[in-house]
Amino acid sequence: MDKIIPSNSIPNKSEYWDLIASTLSSYEVKEISDNGKVARRVVNDDYFLVNDVWNIHEIAKVPNFKDTNTKRIAHNLYFECDSSTINMELKFVFFSQLFSDRWALRSLFKGLNHSVKLLGEYLEERHPNLTSLLDLDIEKEEKLWIFWLNRKGIKTRYITTLRGEEINAKTLPAKSIRMIYNPLLRLTDTRDEWEKDRWDIRELNKRYDFGFNVSSTSYYIDFLGIENNSFRKVFKEYIKGRLISGKNFVWGTSLQYKVFVGNFLNSISKQNPKWNDLRELERKHLEKYLEELNEHTTKLTNPKSYINKALKLIRNFIRDLQTFEKFEDFAPKKTVHRLIYSEDIPTVPKKSDDDINYIPDYVLEQLFDNLNDLHPDVQPIVWIAFKTGLRISDTLGLTQDSLGRINGKPNLTTDIEKTYVIGHKIPIDDHLADIIAALIERSKQYSNDDNNPERYLFVRYRGSRKGRPLSSNFCRAELNHLARKVNITDEAGELFKFNNHMFRHTYGIKLLNGGADILTVQELLAHASPEMTLQYARLLDDTKRKEFEKVLKQGVFTFNVNGEIHQISEKEDIPEGILDMLWKDEKLNALDNPYGTCRARVNGNCPLAAEPPCLTANDGKPCFDLAVGMDSFDVKKYELLIESVTKNIQTAKEYGREEMVKANKKNLERYQNIYEIIKGGNVIFGRFDRMKRKYESKKKNGVKNE
Repeated sequence: MDKIIPSNSIPNKSEYWDLIASTLSSYEVKEISDNGKVARRVVNDDYFLVNDVWNIHEIAKVPNFKDTNTKRIAHNLYFECDSSTINMELKFVFFSQLFSDRWALRSLFKGLNHSVKLLGEYLEERHPNLTSLLDLDIEKEEKLWIFWLNRKGIKTRYITTLRGEEINAKTLPAKSIRMIYNPLLRLTDTRDEWEKDRWDIRELNKRYDFGFNVSSTSYYIDFLGIENNSFRKVFKEYIKGRLISGKNFVWGTSLQYKVFVGNFLNSISKQNPKWNDLRELERKHLEKYLEELNEHTTKLTNPKSYINKALKLIRNFIRDLQTFEKFEDFAPKKTVHRLIYSEDIPTVPKKSDDDINYIPDYVLEQLFDNLNDLHPDVQPIVWIAFKTGLRISDTLGLTQDSLGRINGKPNLTTDIEKTYVIGHKIPIDDHLADIIAALIERSKQYSNDDNNPERYLFVRYRGSRKGRPLSSNFCRAELNHLARKVNITDEAGELFKFNNHMFRHTYGIKLLNGGADILTVQELLAHASPEMTLQYARLLDDTKRKEFEKVLKQGVFTFNVNGEIHQISEKEDIPEGILDMLWKDEKLNALDNPYGTCRARVNGNCPLAAEPPCLTANDGKPCFDLAVGMDSFDVKKYELLIESVTKNIQTAKEYGREEMVKANKKNLERYQNIYEIIKGGNVIFGRFDRMKRKYESKKKNGVKNE
């Protein structure tokens, strides 16, 4: 490219000169073929290094920017700071952001041109001897910069509308100093990522594959907030070790530790400014921290949950310090149990069975009636989440090879990151298969090895998220924008607030309400255990649960010790809360058989099932674990049994088989007795006193939720 204005000599080279000069002395050209392959080559051209004026038409000659619209924008970008080294830093940032596709060429010339000129004036006035922008205290300088702009009569704030909501945003000049400083700091810090005080998961993931959720926007963990340098160094080493070990510790966990443990370390440092370790940590220091913690949480909606989380993470941190040999010179001398008492950790009330985030049918109807008004990129995401129950991260991570067929029926195939399920298959209907097929075709049409190397279906083809999926925050924001726009409300008339995970809850609930077995739902949702599925998707809105309770209150019967049917008195003999246990136990453990449903499923198959003598297994009396009438089909079963046995009796009489007639008449009497009770909607349990004991035991010992 042509040289326009040679750069002046640089009397004061910054410490980053070699890196900056070598970077600006060449650039990488990307040429994309019709098959999506990218050819890369380095062009040794010092245009960006030696010129203090960049011309948009010259830069547009580079194949990377050949499609840029250069009409109606300034043709030249000037770097006119008095300090040549600062000009170099500005060019280094602009060059790096431009060739990494974080900034578009048109935006650079149209938007930042004026801001660069203003920055030059500001630095000349306030910092005439400054040789590097990194010498600025950016927190302080940003405030002074905005004050200076306001004094010059340049707007620094404006009111805009984003997804239907008014927001007070910074103008481009106001935020430009940060837009330049932050990338400069990142680009010139060439240390290993672990050595930095601000880690980027995208960089770490290239080496360690920590399973980072690519739809997240939480890229960084910043340790600079930990004021004590010694504490910060040890804490970084601790987080590094936990992340690399990978045992119950992921990127999201490290962010939580940074918040809670970081605040704790700052509290201890404030109490003991000269400490370089926690060796002398005493209970009194924890009590002071607890005071601060309680003051901090007074305005939170759920302070107990916050305190519970904070103390558990701090307890884990201290315990690990005392366990790992490499931290023995830093760890407290006193054991963690003498520092944090169990009484310090508040009990967080369990969520009510009715307190679960799902989307009621009333809201779903409004959502799908107005789906065409939703952002077009989010519409297919809603269909997939609603019809498959996939987590939003797994939905956004779908790729071009996600659609398959088994025996002619379509299915969606993907890897489930959270539970480490590879090749998870979910059956889908033709409507959803057509949507996914269209998405695959669109992805193939617009994707190449540069803008979508992983071949995602929901991808950003340009900008700072180029090559990565849409963010989950974007999806949630667009759903709630739609809710405000068309006034999607709950049955109480309140504006409904969506979150992405609601679709997963809704899918699980609808499967269970539709009669799906709990283990089938577990498999489709890729849960680790059936208990998780039951806990995860309680049947809140379904009429079946209500009908179940109605049936039990109408009449609960049991087989007594003699095998005879006996009615239970609701007021005297049915403990409060047992209905919920019976319902969950029925959905989780019950196994359908010709005589009812067996409640011993959790322990495996009944050893007597070969007969199957469920009505005579207990010395001629019904099995203790049998329940009849729990399933609406039980009535039909006994009608069929009565019909079948009656025919057997007639056949036996024809052939003179009196022993068969006698045996079948006994069975007929048993079936008829059961049928007369359950046909009215009642339920018979094998031994209700056994169920009561089981319930009392669970209530006493507590039920472990996994």
